[in-house]
Amino acid sequence: MKTFVLFIAATFALVTGKAQFTENFDAATISSLTASCWVLNGVTTTTQNGEAISGTSLYTAPPTNPGTKVDNYTPILSFASTSTTITFDYRLTESLNGNATRSIMVGLVNLSGVLVTSNTITMGAGTTTDVKQYQYTFSPITAGNYRVVLRIMGAQGNGNVRLVLDNFQASNSSVYITGGGCNLVPIINAILPIKLINFDAKYIKPNVSLNWSTSQEKNFSHFVLEQSTDGSNFNQIALIFGAGESDSKKDYSYTDKNLTGRKGLVYYRLKSVDADSKIEYSSVRIIRLDEEKQGIILTTYPNPVVNELKVTIPANWQNKKVVYELFSINGQTAKKVETTNSSQTETMNVSNLKSGLYFVKVTCEGNVAQQKIVKQ
Repeated sequence: MKTFVLFIAATFALVTGKAQFTENFDAATISSLTASCWVLNGVTTTTQNGEAISGTSLYTAPPTNPGTKVDNYTPILSFASTSTTITFDYRLTESLNGNATRSIMVGLVNLSGVLVTSNTITMGAGTTTDVKQYQYTFSPITAGNYRVVLRIMGAQGNGNVRLVLDNFQASNSSVYITGGGCNLVPIINAILPIKLINFDAKYIKPNVSLNWSTSQEKNFSHFVLEQSTDGSNFNQIALIFGAGESDSKKDYSYTDKNLTGRKGLVYYRLKSVDADSKIEYSSVRIIRLDEEKQGIILTTYPNPVVNELKVTIPANWQNKKVVYELFSINGQTAKKVETTNSSQTETMNVSNLKSGLYFVKVTCEGNVAQQKIVKQ
């Protein structure tokens, strides 16, 4: 059963005092969505069991040709903040095999048609039909009016595989009412300068090892690796030039050795800069430098939390099987995540939890650490 509220016309929801655009497609048709200024290409709606995620979902054609791109846009949204979290559910109708790929590029397009920031989900061989949730925070952005674009791409393999999309949300946003017309803004810079496929940080005493990879570099210049002690104010610690024009995977690494005598939390993010000086930021990675002299130290951030909870575990729990659990105040399990090769900081999506007090319990090899959090 859906927990989202349908907004077909130019409406929006107020969630904990903040505007949030949301569409669950339950009462939607392609015609009604188009009338509400969605721009939809290569998709239909489906209610069929085994295809739809819940109620009615968007259902794509099977993109199988390398280089094929199908763009779908939300209505023009007005973003009142310097960040927005985009959330939606997605699944494949069949498991991928061989060299098959499917991907969804999520981005913000300004009213001049320029893609100002983006993030990409890539699915390869072995990806199952399980329902997954995409959640990514675009920050910092300039407050203003944008469309969110969902670019569907795919190549080869078992060609009948389709993508199903549902339960779309964009935080800190509401429909921008222009007084007439929907103002299509197709993407001008159709070739992205870079596709970042991962960015990881691990504490290997006394240093922090940072590793990242790209699957594409076009018109790309360099990376700026940034560090912070408070999660807000970042400073450059390294500049790394890109590999050049590339359509293959490129791996990068950097070791932060300037940590002697420091304790507490250290925050890292990666800034990608293209040849036209446009920039894009990665998600933030958090490392704890404290010595574990007494007990087991567990850190949660931010607290209170709205959408994404970052949980930092002891350094000696890295690369091991770790179980993360969230319990409500009455002891009921609200969420459980298990990893077999944990990073020092893992991210838990808590956007669907009700507001209130929760307990975070993390278990590794029989050792347990707990922390209280507040969900707003």
